[in-house]
Amino acid sequence: METRRVQITGGATFMVTLPKDWAEAQRLHAGAEIELHPHGPDLLILRPHRNSQPSRGVLQIDAKTGDTLMRAFISMYVAGFDIIEVRGERITPEQRQTIRRITQALIGPEIMEESRDSIVIHNLLNLVELSAPKTLDRIFLMVHDMFTDAVRALADHDAELAHDIAARDEDVDRLYLMLYRQFRIVLRDLLAEEALGISRVKLFDIHTVARQLERVADHAVKIAHVTTVIKASPPAKVAEALRKGGESVAGLMKESVEAFRLPDPDLASHVIDKASGVEERLMKAVKLLWDLAPQEAQLIGIAFDSIGRVKDYSVNIAETALNTAAPMP
Repeated sequence: METRRVQITGGATFMVTLPKDWAEAQRLHAGAEIELHPHGPDLLILRPHRNSQPSRGVLQIDAKTGDTLMRAFISMYVAGFDIIEVRGERITPEQRQTIRRITQALIGPEIMEESRDSIVIHNLLNLVELSAPKTLDRIFLMVHDMFTDAVRALADHDAELAHDIAARDEDVDRLYLMLYRQFRIVLRDLLAEEALGISRVKLFDIHTVARQLERVADHAVKIAHVTTVIKASPPAKVAEALRKGGESVAGLMKESVEAFRLPDPDLASHVIDKASGVEERLMKAVKLLWDLAPQEAQLIGIAFDSIGRVKDYSVNIAETALNTAAPMP
């Protein structure tokens, strides 16, 4: 680290000298322009137009297929590349179909060019036009409905409703990955905070909450899957225990997200305190499974476990709300 003293010249101009070795290492020269950007209490000194060209990444496809190829492409997407070029000696029809499917599943990417050995995808979505808090609100509403519907589907043995929940999980994943991409871009580019109108700290907290909600969606799908596998409706007492447990946990999730949104540390603490009572009621409800056939007890036990996990994720969100409400040093 180098320390320099601010000097004044001509009675009206402040001046700071730069170490020659450091300046040359940064490819600065006499007459070069730099930009000064206020960044809270700090000051950023940057070269202008450094991000004028779209960022471009290359994905070597090799023998990747199916889920392996999808995961590799998603990692490039969330990294924040504006253009992703998929290359290979010869891209197979199966690989092309996978790329088309994943670009359609994500928000923003569109295939712009194709050849025998290359597919070029441009991200057409301007993240500056998106509101991270509003995206989080959309994720919460979708996840809350998925969870409550999943519990209702199992209690009522409604397979049709259960199948619909699995389809909705794809929409949650699309929104979460878009938010994750936005977070990664802000980490890489400090000026993105100014463009997006949100601090990295706030976006980190929003991403943390969104991650918990995305996991809730996964457990809603898990409960829905139990509904499609189980052969008959649960006994009346078990069904009622599922409904009450689901309602209690859904209430915790709603209050925890509200505590984060406000932020309200008192409400967040209330959620954490109330969660222990919900846990006790869930443990008592599980005892009802002792009188069921082993396979039925195992399947419904998976659902109760998922309800308990959602309770834990709600507590995690409440703890994030407490951290958000704390004053910054």
